[in-house]
Amino acid sequence: MRKGIYNIFVITALLLLVGCSKDSADDNNSAQESYAPLQMVGLSRAVEGDTEWDDIHAFLTNSTTLTEGKFKYDSSTEEWSTRLKLKSGSRTYRLYGFMPDDAELTSSLTWTDDDAVLRLENLDPLTPKDYSIITGVRQVELATDKTSATRGNFSFEYRSNRNNYINLFLDHLLSQIEFNMKVGTTYNTLRTIKVKKMTLKLANISRMTAEITLANGTGISNISFTTTGTAANSCVMLNEEKTLTTTGTVICSAFAAPVESLLNNLVLETEFDVYDKEGKKIAERTATNKLTTPLADVERGEKRTLLITVDPSYLYVLSDADLDNPTIKIEN
Repeated sequence: MRKGIYNIFVITALLLLVGCSKDSADDNNSAQESYAPLQMVGLSRAVEGDTEWDDIHAFLTNSTTLTEGKFKYDSSTEEWSTRLKLKSGSRTYRLYGFMPDDAELTSSLTWTDDDAVLRLENLDPLTPKDYSIITGVRQVELATDKTSATRGNFSFEYRSNRNNYINLFLDHLLSQIEFNMKVGTTYNTLRTIKVKKMTLKLANISRMTAEITLANGTGISNISFTTTGTAANSCVMLNEEKTLTTTGTVICSAFAAPVESLLNNLVLETEFDVYDKEGKKIAERTATNKLTTPLADVERGEKRTLLITVDPSYLYVLSDADLDNPTIKIEN
């Protein structure tokens, strides 16, 4: 009886030892598969067209391995938290990506030792969003070091036994169109103009694909836009009442793909009310202007400001019809 009890005890002890040994192996595997932080602490962008910061979609390449994630922006702290998981160890990464991280876009990356091609599908060619592309990465030692990255450098050395801080530089993907409006001086003594709505309209391009080639030492070396949707498209830039004065004031803006077939068919629609100087609304008007000439040769990353003047066509032979149906003229 005692012998049987002893055997049972030995078997139980062996099972416990086996169990402990397996737990230890799992712990080792867990340590090997642990994740270490990568923190983006500084962000710079090409000067023209700067707008608000946002989430950044990031691709990290190491040899043939691709890691995809995001830097999440917190507007209350104006800082980014990392949603990237990098395994422990030491390795060289190259980082590519874009801002904002838009759920409507489908994105992918292909790469070689010398360059990478970032592909963005389902891109709206008329948009209030300032799509920007990562074109530079700088590794820094301190979280307080916001030194700007340099175009064309995409790599950094990652080590999981330390804090890894990086700064990014972004370039604009699209062109920005800004509308500055005023009323003619003489006409302003007779009438008040209140703009209600401004819309960019495009008859034949609703979606595009952009392929951005990113080269070491250069940044963006080429961009090709391809039309993928041919339905009518529009972008509402202003949808609230604004009273114009004789001083030019920026009213609204939007971003557009700098593609000739788009610019040649782009139309600005302006809805406005005409009031007399006693405050009585006399007329509701809608003006349509083609933007082909004002936007000639606009380039990616350029902010083109267009001056819009509201004035009758024949200022010195005014009739009531002229007063209440002024002409909208666009200059750049």
